[in-house]
Amino acid sequence: MSKKSISKIILAVVLIIVSLIYILPILLMVLGSFKSQGEAILFDLSLPKKWLFSNYSYVFETGNILRGYMNSVITTVGSVIITLVVGSFAGIVISRRGDFKSNALYYYFVFGLTMTLQTVTTFALLKTFNLYGTYLGVIFVFVAVRMPFTIMTFASFVKGVPKEIDEAAIVDGCGPIRLVVNILLPILKPITITNLIITTISVWNNFIIPLYFFGTSTKWTVPLTVYGFFGMYSRNWHYVFAALVLTIIPIVTLYLILQKHIVEGMTSGAVKG
Repeated sequence: MSKKSISKIILAVVLIIVSLIYILPILLMVLGSFKSQGEAILFDLSLPKKWLFSNYSYVFETGNILRGYMNSVITTVGSVIITLVVGSFAGIVISRRGDFKSNALYYYFVFGLTMTLQTVTTFALLKTFNLYGTYLGVIFVFVAVRMPFTIMTFASFVKGVPKEIDEAAIVDGCGPIRLVVNILLPILKPITITNLIITTISVWNNFIIPLYFFGTSTKWTVPLTVYGFFGMYSRNWHYVFAALVLTIIPIVTLYLILQKHIVEGMTSGAVKG
C-alpha cells in the first residue's frame, strides 16, 4: 500500500473520530428528548422504549420558549440587518478609497478583533443614553461586537473585485449609492451570506450580552430561557433535552440551507484578499 493511500486512511479515521465528537452529544440530546425521566437520566444512546412527543408540548406550555423565540428573533434580526448594511458599506468604502485615512480606519477595526467586551463601561454608556434594558441597546452592543470582523471580511473581498467594474458603471451614469447597491452588492453575495450566517449564529447563541444588558427575564432570549428552565427542571433531563433541541432547530435549519455559501464566501475571500 502506498504512502498516499495510508495517509488518506489515517485522515479518514481522524475525520470520523472528530465527527463523532460532535455528532454523539447531539444524538444523545435528541434521543433523550423523547424518553421518560428514568431513561433520559442514563445518558446513553439507546432508543426510547416509547417515543414521548408530549415532552415537547410540556416544554412549550411551561418553559416560555415562544417568548424566548420572539426575543431572540427581534434581537438577532435587528443585529444582523444593521451589521450587514453598515459593515458592507464601510468595507466597500474603505477598500475602494485605499488612502491613508482608509487604511488607518481599516486597521482600527481589525484591532477591534482583539478587544474583549468591557461590561462596566458598556453598562454605563447604555445607562447614559437610556438604552439599558431595551432591545435597541442590546442590538447596538451586538453590532459593535460583530462590526470588526464584518468590515474586515467585506474589505478583503472587495479588493479582489476589479475597479474597472466601478469605472464602467460610473460611465453608464451610476451614482455612489446605485454603484454599491446595484453593482457591487450582488457581486458580494458569497461574503454577505457568510457574514449573515456567522452573525446570526453568534447573536442567537450569545448568553452573556442579553444576561447583562436586558436586566429583566421578560426579554430573555432562547439560551437564557433554557438556562432558567434548567434551573427549575435540572432533575428532569427529558424536558431539558427537549428544550435544548427546540433551541438549536432554527439555527441548524438556517445553516443547512445556506452552508454551501459559507465555504464559498470564506474561500473566495481568502483567495481575493
